Amino acid sequence: MTSLVDVIVPLHDAAEHLPVFLASVQVNSPAGCRYLVIDDGSRDGSTELLDAAAARLPSLELHRLEHSVGVAAARNAALELVDAEYLAFVDADDWMAPERLSQLIAAHRRTGAAILRTDHVRVNRYRRIPEVAPSELREVAFPAGDGIGDAGGRTLVDYPYLWAGMFDLAQLPPLSELRFDPSLRTASDRPWFWRLHLLELSVAVVAAPSYFYRRSPGQASLTELGDDRLLDILDAMRQVLALAAASGVPAYRRRAAFTTVRMIARHVSARGRLDADQQHELVRRAAELLAEIDADDLAAALELVRPEQAEVAQALCAAGRRWSE
Repeated sequence: MTSLVDVIVPLHDAAEHLPVFLASVQVNSPAGCRYLVIDDGSRDGSTELLDAAAARLPSLELHRLEHSVGVAAARNAALELVDAEYLAFVDADDWMAPERLSQLIAAHRRTGAAILRTDHVRVNRYRRIPEVAPSELREVAFPAGDGIGDAGGRTLVDYPYLWAGMFDLAQLPPLSELRFDPSLRTASDRPWFWRLHLLELSVAVVAAPSYFYRRSPGQASLTELGDDRLLDILDAMRQVLALAAASGVPAYRRRAAFTTVRMIARHVSARGRLDADQQHELVRRAAELLAEIDADDLAAALELVRPEQAEVAQALCAAGRRWSE
């Protein structure tokens, strides 16, 4: 039977934070809600905690993968199970304020938007830091393409948090067309959101009870770890650039170039967390990616990023030219 809302929850070795997540489930399980929990090969006791919780939380539906396949593939496994009016995402180390899902459904009925986006709260130990979705328009539906915009500043397409909202599945294409790229060990959500925003859909930024995004010390995202997985951000941005180019909209190409320059500058500037071989690979591949960007789009991006970001990008471009000689 079709659910009201299916919530996709991929997790891997999340036992430390599962009690808080499960308490959140208890106060966010409206009638017809189903949590599709994909246990991605956990080995830390998460499985046992989930089994115990499922006995008292009927909205939990547990699915186990014997071997870890990564967050993108785990989400794809959940997408194959979705059968609902609405789709939402939650990470197992985060939590939601009571009634968030119910309020998001009510917001959809007010606005009619295919894509709902919300603000969130970043959690750093005991600090709570409000983070605002980058849109001045609130509580009204507008074309999703307007959430891309031109180069400069930040727009909704640069707010790639799957859990910061909800999706009306009746208006989205078949979920088989919205799979995540499993080859991307990080940042698979960036091209995913670009694909959504390029469709003829509507989006609305709405008020809702908070989502609490845990970013405590020692819990860095993949893009902040000293790990070669962060190199996949370059492949994700290459996909974004290709999507923007295929759109035929010059403003979207400039937006993609602008975001790519900013992302590259950020990670190259922080490359000290990588070992020497990984640093070399990051610099080499970043220079290659910048060389692929249309010259006019790159020039527009360099005019609008911060001076220190432009300096990093220009140095990479110069190095790339030397290496190609």
